Amino acid sequence: MLRQGRAPEKRFIMHFTHIDNLRPVLADGILYPDALVGDRLTTEVGDRDIKAARRRNAVTCEPGGCPADYVPFYFAPRSPMLYRIARGGVAHYQDGQTSLVYLVTTIQDVRRARLPWVFSNGNCGAPTTEYFNDLHLLDTKIDWELQEAVMWTSTPEDPNRATRRAAEFLVYGRLPWHVIRWVVARTTAAATAASDILKQAGSSQQVLVRPRWYYNGRKYR
Repeated sequence: MLRQGRAPEKRFIMHFTHIDNLRPVLADGILYPDALVGDRLTTEVGDRDIKAARRRNAVTCEPGGCPADYVPFYFAPRSPMLYRIARGGVAHYQDGQTSLVYLVTTIQDVRRARLPWVFSNGNCGAPTTEYFNDLHLLDTKIDWELQEAVMWTSTPEDPNRATRRAAEFLVYGRLPWHVIRWVVARTTAAATAASDILKQAGSSQQVLVRPRWYYNGRKYR
């Protein structure tokens, strides 16, 4: 289960959110992008400065707009953003990682749902990031070796490692909940809580426990 496919369409992609946000998402049956979500979310975990940059930067291929117009998915767990959260680096959110869950699907599922999309080769908060809407470019524009690496920290020799690790698959406008295949949690207790929320909403996605998708150790909450 959840073994990363090698063909572009079979690669899975992941979006993380606070477990409290599952209820409003399930009530709507939709994941909304930042530009449309309004006050629907119960708990905001994203960095506000980065979100502001995502409203300013342009997506330079069709369907255009800005990154905030898209529902964002990473290509790998343990993103640089999750690291900031784990270290308490987001001022308005200090509850750590354990209350966060991943919502996981595949590129193939997005395409089967006929949803417009693009992907980026780096952090969408960075003005130099490039965007593409040709799936044939996925294997050459994404640094897959870095996506699969445990450590992604930038170095003097390669100062853009963290930016490249934050590459995203972006779904334009909204993503229906049924496109999500799995929910992933850090602990059994968090998985049980997520399962209860899904059952109450009549949703059947499987909930998995994957502690390795999170940062571990005493300093990572």
